[in-house]
Amino acid sequence: MRHLATALVPALVLGLAACQGPAGPGPGASGGGDKRAAATTPGVARIGDTADDGGTRSGEHLRISLRGYVDPAIGIRTARGAARGLTGPAADGPVRRPAAGTRWVGVDLAVVNVGGTAHETPVTRAWVVDDRGRSHRAVPAGELTTGPPLPAGRLTVGEHRTGWLVFELPHGSRPVRLHCETASAEHRWTLQSP
Repeated sequence: MRHLATALVPALVLGLAACQGPAGPGPGASGGGDKRAAATTPGVARIGDTADDGGTRSGEHLRISLRGYVDPAIGIRTARGAARGLTGPAADGPVRRPAAGTRWVGVDLAVVNVGGTAHETPVTRAWVVDDRGRSHRAVPAGELTTGPPLPAGRLTVGEHRTGWLVFELPHGSRPVRLHCETASAEHRWTLQSP
């Protein structure tokens, strides 16, 4: 039995290595790490890593890549209005800001449907865990100075989407991990300090 396990582990590793997809840091984001693919088995990947998700039905297959993150994340309308000394609706529409005592953290994701059927994006099932062990769900923030939000909805076969998810964290806390949950798995990435 020991010989069988010794032979199967390298074959499994080679099989997972063949599923790698390209990844890279997004504009204005902190990138890093090597371009390894993260297996769908439990574990924690790093910025630049790609998670392959096989789905629960035949033909479902997503690749989710964490391209980078920013801390703090700044809404584009907030930045434009502040640059002109404006606030409220005069600052290019409604200004979205983090709640008092908090800040926004943005993560840049790329999602591609490499399967044979339409698949839902994991936008609504993502959260960041801080250094105190608290979870923070994604919040609507609009476009950031680093780019547009990740569009929600179904991806058709071959469709590729990129964009930012925003999380509201208390001042003084540090983002540690990003979690994305799909129908078949939970994928985790370690967030390194920018």
